[in-house]
Amino acid sequence: MSKLKVVFFASLRESLGIAETELEILQDMTVAQLQSLLAKKMPDGELLLQSGIQASIDLEFAREADVVTVETKEVAFFPPVTGG
Repeated sequence: MSKLKVVFFASLRESLGIAETELEILQDMTVAQLQSLLAKKMPDGELLLQSGIQASIDLEFAREADVVTVETKEVAFFPPVTGG
C-alpha cells in the first residue's frame, strides 16, 4: 500500500475545485484506471474522463495505458495544451 499524490492543473483544477488530493493505492494500475477511480470518488470527477486530458507520472509525460505503480509518488492531470 502506498500514498499517491494526485495533482490537477490549470482549468481542470478550477473546474474540479481542488488543486491536489492524496489516496492510497493497493496495486499497480494504468493511468486510465486511475482516472476512472478518481471520477467515481470525486465530485465532478467525470471531468477527468474528458477527451484530451493529459497526465504525467512522477514528472514524466504519460499515456492512458502507462502504469502507475505502488512506488509512484505523484500523478498529475492537466487539460489539453492549446497553442496559438
